[in-house]
Amino acid sequence: MASTAPLLVGSAIAGVVAHLAIFIRGEWHLRVPRVVAGHVALVWAVWFFMPRLSENIVDRERTCAWIFTSYLISLFSSITIYRLFFHRLKRFPGPKLAAVTKFWHVFQARDSLNYLLQQELHKKYGTIVRTGPNEISIYHPAGIELLDGAKNTNLKDPWYDVLQPRTSAIFTRDEEDHKARRHIWNQAISTKSLNDYAPRLRLLVNELASCIESYGVGSAVKVNDVMSWFSFDAMGEFGFAEDFGMLRSRSWQPAIERQQRALALLAPLNDTIWLVRAAFAFVPWLGKVKDWMGMVEFCDRKMELRLNSGVDKLDMASWFIDEFNQLSSIRSLKSRRDLLSGNTISVIVAGSDTTRATLISIWYFLSKYPENVDKILAELRTVDETDHNALALLPHLNGVINETLRLVPPQLTGGGRITGPEGLMVGGTWIPAGTKVNAPKYVVSRLPEAFEHPNDFIPERWYSRPELIHDKRAYAPFTIGNRQCVGKNLALVELRLSTAMILKRFKVSFSPDHDPETLMKGLKDQVTAQPGECWCIFEPRE
Repeated sequence: MASTAPLLVGSAIAGVVAHLAIFIRGEWHLRVPRVVAGHVALVWAVWFFMPRLSENIVDRERTCAWIFTSYLISLFSSITIYRLFFHRLKRFPGPKLAAVTKFWHVFQARDSLNYLLQQELHKKYGTIVRTGPNEISIYHPAGIELLDGAKNTNLKDPWYDVLQPRTSAIFTRDEEDHKARRHIWNQAISTKSLNDYAPRLRLLVNELASCIESYGVGSAVKVNDVMSWFSFDAMGEFGFAEDFGMLRSRSWQPAIERQQRALALLAPLNDTIWLVRAAFAFVPWLGKVKDWMGMVEFCDRKMELRLNSGVDKLDMASWFIDEFNQLSSIRSLKSRRDLLSGNTISVIVAGSDTTRATLISIWYFLSKYPENVDKILAELRTVDETDHNALALLPHLNGVINETLRLVPPQLTGGGRITGPEGLMVGGTWIPAGTKVNAPKYVVSRLPEAFEHPNDFIPERWYSRPELIHDKRAYAPFTIGNRQCVGKNLALVELRLSTAMILKRFKVSFSPDHDPETLMKGLKDQVTAQPGECWCIFEPRE
């Protein structure tokens, strides 16, 4: 058998070269299948085209394994040394293992508690913390404004490629494409459209009330279920002019259950999107990956049915279908299909799942602090609780909603960006261009520099006690600027109408058989906020 030492040395050199000349440059998360396939092809090439290594097949296989192992050890050693000692973020404080690999973060957030991990990192390391090899977390009142405010040049981070080749206004990373796609969404949820949706929403709130009544007087109601059914039924109505029927049946659509399980997959892998993309490519049949694929198929099926239904009722899908047809002369059929699919997924995931977390949390806070119920009821005596425009002017009702959104933001930690060419200046500290940055809303909205008694539920801070707000920039549950959630106004109408109409019909309190703090103890960070269980008793008002 010929000496393998030169081959091992050569493979070690190849590992260093692969890192410094190839993998250190650009983004690779969308090329994972090709990278894996290329490496597999190289291993086979060594095995087939170097028979002089040994006449014995077992020896050849062993030698090939050593060559590839030498390459990998060299590659990962080069990556580790560079990230620890030569990377441009080496001076920023943070866990050393986080600087080496995002797998540290994946492991720490394995229980979907990334929001608590971020809070601990802030307490331990300060305002600006290195939380990944090329990632900085900003725990500063101005953090969200710096990421998404006026004149920023930051781009969305690679996580937003999770749907590729599907895309939408929410998921596109191209700024020009975002402007074009957002225009359609703005029309779909314009003031005119909201006025059309409002009567249908009132009917759905009545269905919600009937669903609650069906449990019987004095019976515990799992708020997570009824508010989730309401949220998804509403999105079925506004998104596709379709009744999902979950409130009436008091049961989950199987596809929506798959979505919930799929989000649990994305939660710990949020910052290693390349691993998610690899799972989509190589194991689409496996567990929660299969759930994700099933959810995507469900969304595509809903849009296909809507395309062929001929429904003339105004819904969001009608705008997306118009766009699909208008682009026929400048885009391929596949490109238009991918856009239509991306819009559909955005409606169901981003449109309903974010609202449901706030709906659930509102009833937790109203049950925990019942004095707020009395204040809202006093306001409702002066207006029609079914008039969404009148509800928008009620200070305490909106204070309750704002305070709920502050303490339990729909997106607890997501929304990463890549800094623009000039980098980012945060309180005198410069973050280099091309760095992934994040301002976790759960942490930022609880900063004592921004809010007096930051962990307390005080709706009055939003109207009669402004001194309790030190820096309003820290409050941005729907983010700000041109990346502000396009569904913000629809979400607020949904929150106001459902809260006002249900409060007028029912007294609410915690079920004595359940721990009320389970909601916060069980809060999960799974792309969107997933509150723990909340059980309440709704008693009809006389």
